[in-house]
Amino acid sequence: MLKSARVKRAWTPEFVSEQVGVSRNTYIRWESGAQMPRQASLNALCKVFALSPAELGFVGNQMKRTHTLEPEAIVANLSDDQPEGVEEDDEIDDPEQDLSASLLAWSAGLASCWRWYLSGGQRELERLAPTYLNRLMKPTLTPGPEQKLAASLTSQVYQLIALLDLQRGDFSSAQTNGTQALVYSQLAKDWNVYVAAQIRMATIFSARKRIGSALNAYNDALHRINADDDSISPILHSWIFAGLAEIQATMGRETEALQFLKLAIAVFPEKPEEDTCIAYAQCDHSMLYLYQGLVFLRLGQPKLAWEAFSQVDDFKPVPSERMRAEFLRYRAYTSLVLGNMIQSCIYLEAAARAARAINSDLAFSEIYALYEHMLAIWGQEPRVKALASLFQS
Repeated sequence: MLKSARVKRAWTPEFVSEQVGVSRNTYIRWESGAQMPRQASLNALCKVFALSPAELGFVGNQMKRTHTLEPEAIVANLSDDQPEGVEEDDEIDDPEQDLSASLLAWSAGLASCWRWYLSGGQRELERLAPTYLNRLMKPTLTPGPEQKLAASLTSQVYQLIALLDLQRGDFSSAQTNGTQALVYSQLAKDWNVYVAAQIRMATIFSARKRIGSALNAYNDALHRINADDDSISPILHSWIFAGLAEIQATMGRETEALQFLKLAIAVFPEKPEEDTCIAYAQCDHSMLYLYQGLVFLRLGQPKLAWEAFSQVDDFKPVPSERMRAEFLRYRAYTSLVLGNMIQSCIYLEAAARAARAINSDLAFSEIYALYEHMLAIWGQEPRVKALASLFQS
């Protein structure tokens, strides 16, 4: 919004920075979201543009917008103790303000990392995530006013690394890093991040077919919600209920499963993009349709599952690549259960290509397991045999 206001007036960054009394580098960081202006500078900006802080994209000295910074660009040139490009005449001139600016930049970068994860940036994130840990570890372990925020961001990084491990099929590392995420969320006393970490642990346990451990993780998260109900994100609240619904259905408890599913739908926010935890929760309404389909599958009701999975065709905005891959895989499986060979082949091929696009070894191996089931049923059918080419490389 700040950049838009400047461009609208055909001003250069040099002109605005001179009017406000800061260096060009500092001003550019304001526009990129990598640094927040001090109150005096914010007042000067408002005077220069004749606009309010909100009209320039600042509310309470925080950016109220969706960060679009590339995470690698934010991290690549940051030293251990100061943001990129800080000069002697820049606005940041004390360590606390310096660290605060760095943490805001890293927070913006992490939000972009989560979007990268959902779009399939597996290999790039595996290289980038350790850089975030290196930057964050010192402020996380150093008592001070910024420690809690640093610990919260560190927990998010460990959650991301755990999910990357899971997609590679490295369950042991995923569980280890997921546990680290829980530890740092408790240090931060950020209960939304703690609940998100428990959800990720439940996801890891479910992938390992450890249903009891997954149930315990969801119950621990639910206990925290019951203790701090007013401060917990509605998205996370809904996600826990959806996960519990699937587990209850897996255990054959239809009444409980449907009750939890109803609760998940009831508490999910109308505008998830406005949720305080959307940066790392990254959920939309497609999550509800996915779990609804899973519940019906676990309960042995494939026709209802198919109807739920089919909702994604008309979903706006279009789900992420990772979520789309999940829907394709389960539609292939549901088609198999319903005995529709042609449909199974179509969705299995699409699911395999989607799994490769997001670089998920876990999803690809599960799709291959599904193909083996298809071979057991329709192994003599030419169309089924032809699908073997998907797995030959």
